Amino acid sequence: MHLLDLIFPSRCGGCGREGVAWCDPCAASIDPVAVTTLNGIPLVAGGRLDGPLQRAIHTFKYAPRPGLAGALVEPLRRAVAAAGLDLAALTFVPLHPRRRRERGFNQAERLAQALGRPLALPIVAGLSRSRPTPAQVGLSQSERRVNMTDAFTWTAPGPAPKRLGLVDDVCTTGATLLAAAEAVARAGGSIGAFAVLARAQTLPALAVTSPDQSAWP
Repeated sequence: MHLLDLIFPSRCGGCGREGVAWCDPCAASIDPVAVTTLNGIPLVAGGRLDGPLQRAIHTFKYAPRPGLAGALVEPLRRAVAAAGLDLAALTFVPLHPRRRRERGFNQAERLAQALGRPLALPIVAGLSRSRPTPAQVGLSQSERRVNMTDAFTWTAPGPAPKRLGLVDDVCTTGATLLAAAEAVARAGGSIGAFAVLARAQTLPALAVTSPDQSAWP
């Protein structure tokens, strides 16, 4: 358990209510979203990036409250299970080492661990940041794509596995997820699905494709 979880164990990440990390009203407020695709790869989200869920993700990452991962991941677990995905393992979007030291943990790694346990899927920590990248917040779609170009490499021994589920906290334009998927593909693996806590209300039309248009086998 992270030290800050012991100091601040009992306020809702969505509304600040005392006595619980994630209260029932905030959990019930999550707006489900249908499975869509990025470059033909299924994109599964626990809910829309708004309201209490958006505030809780911000608290999770920046308060920071790493212990919120277990509570926040439940809608995503249900969505992944309902999608009937054939995944061999989970991996996660990495932080640059400097950013991870500043934050004290990698939010995507925590989510992958919390998601993998109930789904009985192993976690493969193979992706690394090739270079530090500026924060994506405030960047346009094209700027986000440029920002993430060659940002990731597969550094685990041997080729990357096939049918990995790639976990992150949010999907806004898909630039980060697609850049990580390209790194997995270069290493001989494939992404079977993207799994995120929350998805922006609208993804750029050019990023969303039909399932038979995948760029990676």
